[in-house]
Amino acid sequence: MKAEALPWLLEPSNPPVRMFTLTDILSKPADDKEVRAARQSTLSYRPVSALKKAQGKRGYWPPDDTCYNPKFTSTVWQLQLLGELGTPRTPWIDSAVERFLEQHQLDDGSLCPMSSIELERWLAKHKKGKRVGEPCLAGNMVRTLLVLGYGEDARVKKALDWLPEFQQGDGGWNCDYPDRKPNHSSFMSTIEPLWAYSEVPRSSWSRKMKRSCEEGAEFLLNHRLYKSHRDWRHVELRGLSEVFSGDLVTMFHFPLYYYYDALHALRVLTRLGYENDERIEDAVHLVLSKRTPEGKWLLDGDWSRERKRKDRKLLVAIEELNEPSKWVTLNCYRVLARTGDLEIPK
Repeated sequence: MKAEALPWLLEPSNPPVRMFTLTDILSKPADDKEVRAARQSTLSYRPVSALKKAQGKRGYWPPDDTCYNPKFTSTVWQLQLLGELGTPRTPWIDSAVERFLEQHQLDDGSLCPMSSIELERWLAKHKKGKRVGEPCLAGNMVRTLLVLGYGEDARVKKALDWLPEFQQGDGGWNCDYPDRKPNHSSFMSTIEPLWAYSEVPRSSWSRKMKRSCEEGAEFLLNHRLYKSHRDWRHVELRGLSEVFSGDLVTMFHFPLYYYYDALHALRVLTRLGYENDERIEDAVHLVLSKRTPEGKWLLDGDWSRERKRKDRKLLVAIEELNEPSKWVTLNCYRVLARTGDLEIPK
């Protein structure tokens, strides 16, 4: 397949997409002049500027007592988005990271959605309770902190070491554990730790991390990334029952936050070295089938607007739904370049 959309992805109007196209598709080094210019221009990219403005002088995003809720306007989600956008590390990002780690990291290194302030309030009312780590949040935020430049931070390393602890017998993870005793792992909970592993240089992998990664990858590969005998994820949230069906898994999204789709799974697993595994072929064919006649891909959803959830709003909308998406097209190119299905010009 020819890279017909390459000039479109290289347009300077979207600096982060241009930067990642130069590095991930055209294999330019990080110190290349064009790459450095695009990376610096990311700070003036409209969504990044809007997030900085929304932070104000606080050094984080409201509310004060947690970085996790509400979704998707509090600090956790803005940091994840900034990481995805390739934003250079800045003092205003550092201050938000420090607040998150202070409020949400436990002594064992895990990361918990409930903040230390929320726990104090809970104990005052209920007299008992504790916080436990969650693999979705831990995987997502470890990945975010790694791409934001915190790879040598001891707190990040400790969180990374924790990830195998709650891995299930089938090789995956499930955020319902240990509150419930799930008998099947979740695609959504499994992709996040694997995403974190994908950002760790192989020279730094421990045997424990390698084994954990292999077992998690096998769980997804055994389901051919998006196929299952039932709805792939069921979540109970504040008394509301949500079922994410197979249709959503075959739609392509940006940003992902903590959710899952077949393209995201391909992006992570091909980066981890599974680009030649025959069990990803169905998902690769899905990607190829969704290409437009112009050689681009559409933004199918962003997990907020597509389901019209009034209680989940984004601080910034990156692109228009059901329109050609530079971010989705970039992610498709990332996958297809690794599988050898994309002809990249010299």
